[in-house]
Amino acid sequence: KNPTLNLAAATYNTFESNNTTMRRKTAPLTTLLWLIIASSILLSTVLEERSPIKMMAVVSAEDSAPDATTATTSPNEGCNNNDNNDDQTCTDPSTEEESATTATTQQLSPSGERLITSTELASHGIKSTESKEAATAGGHTIWLSILGRVFDVTSGGPSYYGPKGSYNFYSGRDASPCFHSGKNNEEGAAVNLEEWEDDKHLMSVYDWSQFYEKHETYQFMGVLINSKYYDENGVETDVRKDIVERASKAKIIADKEKEARKKARLEKRKADREKNMKK
Repeated sequence: KNPTLNLAAATYNTFESNNTTMRRKTAPLTTLLWLIIASSILLSTVLEERSPIKMMAVVSAEDSAPDATTATTSPNEGCNNNDNNDDQTCTDPSTEEESATTATTQQLSPSGERLITSTELASHGIKSTESKEAATAGGHTIWLSILGRVFDVTSGGPSYYGPKGSYNFYSGRDASPCFHSGKNNEEGAAVNLEEWEDDKHLMSVYDWSQFYEKHETYQFMGVLINSKYYDENGVETDVRKDIVERASKAKIIADKEKEARKKARLEKRKADREKNMKK
């Protein structure tokens, strides 16, 4: 009955009628469009599966696949068969690899230091009868040991550790007592330095060991096992601990005495200058 409402209702009915008619007309076109899209997707999939490149890849993969009848390893694989000998030497590649790894693994002490035998140390010595050229030929390295600690002193060269070098006797061995006594021979190296009563003598050897420890180019290699300084497991022995302790205490005393002498010299110089000024 309201003219405005009647006009609105009439307008809505006209719009709805036109919209329904439009949907009916476009429905077949929409359906046809979806069919075309689906057909295109299906066709592209078929063409991809049948492409020459993919077919070649499938054939190649089939050819390279192992045959089930030959994939099983023969029980005698890795064996050296000899028709004239009943014996067979069989090797498992994995076992060989494991053995090689074990062989190259270096044994270490509880503190992580390499264990070195006297035989290995000796192999890095230089004979006094060798020539300087032969001393380091073929990459031969020079090792020495002091208080059971082994160092590579190759950088010192034949001039020091070579056949005519001043320290040739020390190469390839532990000659700790000789670093104090200067008796560079088998007898001097065999001295039991732990029996020395004067700890300053031990301090002299210990100072040399610190020289090698702190050297810029000499390289620490490990500890000499089965010696008086380290046991078979690379653990420091009581003998070495006692030597180091006595040497360290002697070092402290020597340093104090040195400082006292230096102070006395300075005071004397000062007194002399004052005395001369008064004149």
